[in-house]
Amino acid sequence: MKTRNLFMGACMILVLAGCGSREEKHTVMQGVFRQSFIESGELDAISAVAIMMPQIRWEYGYDFKIMDMVETGQMVQKGDTVIRIDPSSIEKLIISREEDLESARAASRKQEVQMESNVQELKAQLKTEQAMYDLKKLEVERSRFDTENKRRIKELEFQQATIRMEKIKRQIAQKPIMDNYDLRIQKIKEQQVEAELHGAREVLTLMSITSPKDGLFQPGSNPHYYPQRPLKLGDEVYSGMMIAKIPDVTHMKVRTSVHETAITGVSMGMKVLVRLDALPEIAFHGAITEIARVCVLQGQEKVFRVVVEIVESDLRLKPGMTVSCEFIIEEKENALFIPNSCLLKENDNCYVFLNKRGRIQKTKVEVGPSNAHNTLIYSGVEPGDPLEPVESILNPINR
Repeated sequence: MKTRNLFMGACMILVLAGCGSREEKHTVMQGVFRQSFIESGELDAISAVAIMMPQIRWEYGYDFKIMDMVETGQMVQKGDTVIRIDPSSIEKLIISREEDLESARAASRKQEVQMESNVQELKAQLKTEQAMYDLKKLEVERSRFDTENKRRIKELEFQQATIRMEKIKRQIAQKPIMDNYDLRIQKIKEQQVEAELHGAREVLTLMSITSPKDGLFQPGSNPHYYPQRPLKLGDEVYSGMMIAKIPDVTHMKVRTSVHETAITGVSMGMKVLVRLDALPEIAFHGAITEIARVCVLQGQEKVFRVVVEIVESDLRLKPGMTVSCEFIIEEKENALFIPNSCLLKENDNCYVFLNKRGRIQKTKVEVGPSNAHNTLIYSGVEPGDPLEPVESILNPINR
């Protein structure tokens, strides 16, 4: 029994020793100290090629809807179809104009036949009137030996026959001219319908929208919602509207914001470290290129919009990804600094707990500015001094 107790005690000591060995060791560090603050932001491309809804006249329709679209973030090549617009209103117009064109062509053919028929009819009337004219002329010649009254009647009948024949001749000469005017008007109407049909067919080809370049597809925003959301299938679009864009992902920027209390500490060209939330261990370098002149309300806080351009080109950086921006206010070379968790503040004084060969020594230090992780130390400790976290000293039960 005694042997068993000794064995269990040895196991407990080993377990406790193992647990203690896994505790994080803290020391006074020496190197580059950055005074900074961190804000979250969203990646966006510095430049992008916009894809616009084609300019379409109102007679072709105005309530167009997206019926097909490639997925957001999909890589596309120049000439690939990225969006299809519902063409039903244009297809209906094409069917209507095709029917109108058939009717117009039939009317033109009918008018051409009618023109020829009119000429033939007038020529037949001319033959009749010519025969009547010849007959009346012969009767006038025979009436030389008749009484004055009969001769006068024959002469008047001859004059009437002459007038009718001349009238028919004028109609034969003028009727084709008038009919040609009418035919030309009908042909113009036919050409107008043809032009409308041709235009509708051209607009129909615009319903399949292609990518102007290789790149990453990103849909436009729906202006009918607030806050705006990306366009999706079934959404209405209108002429001239930006419906998508192909961003240049080789040059990226971050859209972020800075609280009004910190805005005085930022300036144009200020260095910023950008980290993806998905890859926090990798830092990209950037600089401030835009600072808003006026603040805006974000939730319950007032902030200034800030744009940071990223120096590196990395295809892991994609529009819309969430990032954290560390704004570097000041950098000090060969500086001493300690983790914030190892600093104790009491009555306007600052202390650290040094671990001197197992003995804890409370030491006063002179501190400088802090960042999200560390605090600058001016005096009181040396590089490499072992430290104990304040929490482990004040609350040893949680150690």
